[in-house]
Amino acid sequence: MARVLGLDLGSYSVKAVLFDGSLRGYTVKGFAKARVPAGGERVDALRAALTELVSHQPLAAEQVVVALPGPSLATHLLTLPFTDAKRIEATIPFEIEGQLPFNLEDAVFDYQVAAAREKASDLIVGVVRKDELRALLAMLQELKLDPRIVTHPGFAYQNLLLAAPACFADAGGTDESAVAILDIGHERTNVAIGRPGVGVELARTFSGGGLDLTRALASEFKVPLDEAAAWKEAHGAMGAAAVERGPDAERAGAAFVRGLQPLLRDLRATLRSYAGRARRPVSKVYLCGGTARMLGLDAQLTRDLGIPAQALALPPEALVVPEEDRPAAFQALSLALRAQTSGVRASRFNLRRGELAFKGDFDYLKDRVGMMASFAVILFVLFIASGIVQSSVLARRERQVDALLCDTTQRVLGSCEKNFDKALNMLRGKESPSAAIPKLSAVTLLSEFLQRVPSDIPLTVDQIQVDTSRITVRCETDSSKQVDKITTALRTYPCFHEVREGKVEKSKDGLKVNFRLDIQVECPDSHTPEG
Repeated sequence: MARVLGLDLGSYSVKAVLFDGSLRGYTVKGFAKARVPAGGERVDALRAALTELVSHQPLAAEQVVVALPGPSLATHLLTLPFTDAKRIEATIPFEIEGQLPFNLEDAVFDYQVAAAREKASDLIVGVVRKDELRALLAMLQELKLDPRIVTHPGFAYQNLLLAAPACFADAGGTDESAVAILDIGHERTNVAIGRPGVGVELARTFSGGGLDLTRALASEFKVPLDEAAAWKEAHGAMGAAAVERGPDAERAGAAFVRGLQPLLRDLRATLRSYAGRARRPVSKVYLCGGTARMLGLDAQLTRDLGIPAQALALPPEALVVPEEDRPAAFQALSLALRAQTSGVRASRFNLRRGELAFKGDFDYLKDRVGMMASFAVILFVLFIASGIVQSSVLARRERQVDALLCDTTQRVLGSCEKNFDKALNMLRGKESPSAAIPKLSAVTLLSEFLQRVPSDIPLTVDQIQVDTSRITVRCETDSSKQVDKITTALRTYPCFHEVREGKVEKSKDGLKVNFRLDIQVECPDSHTPEG
């Protein structure tokens, strides 16, 4: 059983989901979160939050999976006119190089096939600067949270769609309809569009989230940002839910709607892009992330998008997460589920490549070298035992085959022969009873004749006589040149020893030629007729 840690490195808080996975399923063992301090460098703020997280919770795991934090990841959607993996790997650098504001040598990138058609592939490509990824990995390694996988924050939901499709059972629509997972964080929003049980077909990450709503509230009421954030957490609502709370809440709800507009513009563009590429509708939008807790947000998005929107519910295996933290736990859960997905549709996206590839496997093997040595000895003993058993079985089968061969040659030839090659030569010999059996039947010869007549030559057969030594044919075709082509084609069959043309003469109407073929049948010794 593998213990996996999914780590969501958010800009407002870091969240961790720890679970045990097996072939039969998984069990969430715990959930933890810690607030990211405001201000300062992003990596330093994450280090402080993760230090607090690991100091209060036992998070030891065999695998750590994270998504790249912050807005540093650039996402490119590409369509290539082929599906071969090697050609895709070779082509992607040239496709994305012209779209980067820095040299390709300074970047790390990976891709995921979102959809493969007969002669084309839709790809999701993520690119990040090497120095940014290197700094993040150094910080995580310092805290003994070295991740085996660093993935795309939007494509992480591939794991949820594959491992927990029951979360989307109420999506409605048709079997071909897609769902959109909208993860609204503090400074960043992730969108993943795909089908349950199939996977993500489009993923995007763009700036904007709960912080924009806080800024809109602070601007509306002319209050400091931290005061606006506290009021939003305690009383924030939109639409009808805001109206019910009084004039101030209604005024705040209108400010929240204004702050939501940049996010809506990007979201509408993403939905249009998906509809144009996949040519299938999105039947429902599922909300998660810290901002998804706001009352009335689902109804507001339903009105603005014209698509039903509702909060995403955790699968039963994850209900150990406290209720107030469940909307924010989906990114961490989806990352942990990476270890539960396998097969062709499983996510392959991992930015730990090349010089930044995961090195922890060697240390893991060193700690278990004694156990591996024991396994090796056991396997060696089993291998020897298997060889002895196989040798014994093969010897017994060989004796059975020899006895059967002896019995067959005794009945046919009158003498016992256990050597297969000698027995076969004797059975093929002229003095053996099998020599009287014709090598070719009339049906076989007729079939060979018809197969070798060129299909582009019109041929009418008036009369044909076939026996095992001779074929006589009287035919009609368009010209004498075609007679030569037919004769040449028939001579390619080794058993047509001699093909002679009879007299060629024009038909009564002068439009055709009549001719006769006499074919002598005799197969060379080296030729073994088929059929």
